[in-house]
Amino acid sequence: MKLLKAFAVTLAIVVVVYLAFGFSFGGFGNKPIKPLFSDPADSSLLFAHRGVTENFPENSLESIGEAKRLGFGAVEFDLRKSANGDFILFHDTDCHRMLGNDFEIQVVPTADLKTFPLLFNEKPTPCFVPTLEEVLNRHHEDFIFYFDMKLSGFKEADQIAEIIGNADLKKRVIVASANALFIFYIEFRYPEIITALEGFNAGKEWTYSLIPKKLKPDFLSGFFGRIDENHAKWLQERNLLNRRIVYGVDSSNYTFAREMGIRHMIIDYDSVSPAFENSGFGNSKE
Repeated sequence: MKLLKAFAVTLAIVVVVYLAFGFSFGGFGNKPIKPLFSDPADSSLLFAHRGVTENFPENSLESIGEAKRLGFGAVEFDLRKSANGDFILFHDTDCHRMLGNDFEIQVVPTADLKTFPLLFNEKPTPCFVPTLEEVLNRHHEDFIFYFDMKLSGFKEADQIAEIIGNADLKKRVIVASANALFIFYIEFRYPEIITALEGFNAGKEWTYSLIPKKLKPDFLSGFFGRIDENHAKWLQERNLLNRRIVYGVDSSNYTFAREMGIRHMIIDYDSVSPAFENSGFGNSKE
């Protein structure tokens, strides 16, 4: 009996502390959508996943240029740091798959990255690992950007916020991370920046309502393959479909994703399948 009473008291304290924490950050419930669109409910975001990688290495200037040529209005890429502390476009922690070397990407100086050609189908190409600065200098006005942050430190959050502010891209960049604390930090310290919390798959719906308004991410990202009918229904009932971004979308499931009401997707594009016809991209701008 005493144990049960102690548990009840402890639970009550936890609930009170949590509610106090929540209301100190704006309470609970939905939050207004930041102005990425003039009419978010009727808009679609179709991101080229690491650029268009059908004929070019992922996360390269060439794959991003191909996304522009094909008419994509949005592009996703991964961000890590070189040994110099420069933000670079690179997905893996090591260089084996993309550069044919076994060292960690974080130990390579930026200048040295230009001596290792990116691989495509395991063969060297004329492409090299680009810096974020190079991409923004070339494509500043071309896309809505999805920065998939592979770094989760608050220092990196401050630095990426500064870059976005200096480039005047606050309304055209989504900063994404699977690290909830990283996203909460940006929402609290830089509320004007648009965020996406990754890993929001079926079965995690209950967590969204627990996040205080001032810390809530603007978008919720996750694998399309981890969405089921109940998840889609839950999103629709709460008017959250316009906040949902899915990755793992290609020609095999793109039409199905559209039929489920998903409008924001990170696309692995190919020119062979007819699935992407009339999609709003895939037509050369040349």
